Amino acid sequence: MRKIITLCAALLLSTSMFAGIVVGRVGNGNFVSWDNQTIVGFGLDFNNDGVLEFKLSNSGFDVENINCYIEYNASNPTFNIWAAGNQDENWDIPMSLALNTSIGSSGNWVGMGDCSLVSWLDDSPVFTVGSVNYMGFRFKIGANTHYGWAKVVITGSEAIGYTANFQEIAYETSPNTPILAGKTGTVGLSDISSTNLSIYPNPATNVVNLTGGENATKVVISNFLGQKSIEINQPTNSINISSLKPGVYFLTVFNGDETSTKKLIKK
Repeated sequence: MRKIITLCAALLLSTSMFAGIVVGRVGNGNFVSWDNQTIVGFGLDFNNDGVLEFKLSNSGFDVENINCYIEYNASNPTFNIWAAGNQDENWDIPMSLALNTSIGSSGNWVGMGDCSLVSWLDDSPVFTVGSVNYMGFRFKIGANTHYGWAKVVITGSEAIGYTANFQEIAYETSPNTPILAGKTGTVGLSDISSTNLSIYPNPATNVVNLTGGENATKVVISNFLGQKSIEINQPTNSINISSLKPGVYFLTVFNGDETSTKKLIKK
């Protein structure tokens, strides 16, 4: 297993995001490896921008253990997992966190460059097979530090190998702000009316409809960098989005000091 001796902080472009929680994507994307090479891999894309914060692959030389090996940006110590041990022992073993654990700066962020969901010593899974576990993640988007979680279930057996199933991931878009393990939706954002805001269809092509935002004074649609694409004052319940390029956006409804944000996918 690779041991990272020297970790150099990387200077990255700063981005701005709306406050709240974003559900990420598990799939293919670009990844910056330990030797600063950009490669295509499979892994965790917390902010849905096509760049993997963490890469998943087979566990070391045990190719039968699928998605059990996790790599993160080895050149930047901010990219990390909540570890089960210390710098001398089990720093590369993730801690299984309970639902609603607060994941933030007080977490045990001692990992160095990679970790495994299968023990390096005896090839046993670090989580109980079939159980629901939450992992804590710390990483940077631009110059800002963010915290996120992943819901993981390990299946399989020693005879056939183990598979780490990453069922859902999410992160807090406010820098340096804790997130509760398993929490989705929005944090610190109030609903516009007594009915929760919802948007449909989603994904949408030309028009997206709002329910629960009857008292809205303004609607803003922005991309994942927080750049404003559409702003409508005194909106109706139907918003024309035909001018948007296909991609992931955030639709925020305002009513005085209250806001509510939903993720919108434009086809």
